[in-house]
Amino acid sequence: MVDRYSLINVGSISDFLLNDKNILTPIYNAYPTVELPIIDLNLKKISKVLWGSNSYLSKNKSLAKRLINVENSKIKKSNILFNQFKYNRCLIPCDGFFFWKRINQKEKIPYYFSFEKDKLIYCLGIKEKYENLTGDSFYYFSFITSIPDIQWRKFTTQIPMTFDSRYLDIWFNKSSTFDKISSFVNPLRFEDFKRFSISPYFEKMSIDDVRTIEPKNNINQYGNYSLFD
Repeated sequence: MVDRYSLINVGSISDFLLNDKNILTPIYNAYPTVELPIIDLNLKKISKVLWGSNSYLSKNKSLAKRLINVENSKIKKSNILFNQFKYNRCLIPCDGFFFWKRINQKEKIPYYFSFEKDKLIYCLGIKEKYENLTGDSFYYFSFITSIPDIQWRKFTTQIPMTFDSRYLDIWFNKSSTFDKISSFVNPLRFEDFKRFSISPYFEKMSIDDVRTIEPKNNINQYGNYSLFD
């Protein structure tokens, strides 16, 4: 599952995707329930939208998990998701991800995966509107994910899907079919990343600086050195 990522190389976002209101600063520790930059299909610009849910809904952990990731295979099976993808798909600029490597049943070690092939990755997402019975509403986005290959499975059960940014004209064309867009979509390639273990304290939401991605040797989720990795 994708539940933490980074967007440090904000200066690499194309100027035509920005507007005068956008002041983007590096994000070392992007996590659900905060507003994060996405490329909105309708605006064709960067806008800031909640990832997954707001802080109140996130207390329902089962619901929150469903809102931050959507598995790619489910889109064609659901008319609701299919229409959301057609009319409200978005791209999520990223340059790194946080995953846990399971060492044994009781121990895991956090890793940061830094994208090395280019400055940015443009991940597939869906922007949706949440509205409750009292009329309160907000927009949120979810990553579109897929089942990982064997190299990724040591670290995660889901990986993001990415779009080839050279073909943004096809992405922004609302007449583009799902199958046509899929021709320019791929899961993350394991070999495109540099990976290293980090401190488990990246999960503290108050920390959003370079400390979250500083290499640390084999420290498990308890802050102790692991002997097994």
